[in-house]
Amino acid sequence: MNYWFSGIRYLENNDQVFKSYRQKKNLLNTNKSAFHVLFNSICSQQISASAASSIQLKSKILFNKITLSNFVSNINKINELPITKNKKKSVLSLVEYLTLNNHIKWKLLSESDVYNHLINIFGIGPWTIQMFSIFYRGCSDIVPLNDLGFINSYKKFYSDPLLKKLEYNILLWKPYGTIVTMNLWSAYDSKQQ
Repeated sequence: MNYWFSGIRYLENNDQVFKSYRQKKNLLNTNKSAFHVLFNSICSQQISASAASSIQLKSKILFNKITLSNFVSNINKINELPITKNKKKSVLSLVEYLTLNNHIKWKLLSESDVYNHLINIFGIGPWTIQMFSIFYRGCSDIVPLNDLGFINSYKKFYSDPLLKKLEYNILLWKPYGTIVTMNLWSAYDSKQQ
């Protein structure tokens, strides 16, 4: 990401707490497939990172490759995915929506236009759209306030159990909230292992 290293310098100079959980490497590699990112995000909703990885691995075995065309040509295999009934319904809705709207240039849309498109897909809400903005669009300022890993890591590192300073910190991090998010997630995941 073009903004990553300048953002790291900015955060190190403006947020003394950031240094305590900062990772030494670029933690964000965007994915070139909108479908793949949305599929992974649907599968990852409300489960641990390790459970999500297991689902993604089993899905790759089942479909060979996570692509829209593979899912379209093997639509019945969606029922074999190791996910809940509602998530299967969401994946079917995703396949249908992206097939009907294959002309959309996701990276050229505004955040509000992306939201207005994706919110029409069953099972996709603000969190999934934020994951899409991070992992596909590479947006620099995404802070997922409904993400338990983010919130728990933030509370620990910022000694803010009641989130009283969160609003202030979000403003402090601008326009690099995604860097904070990725580093807090990484710190949280390493603590869980």
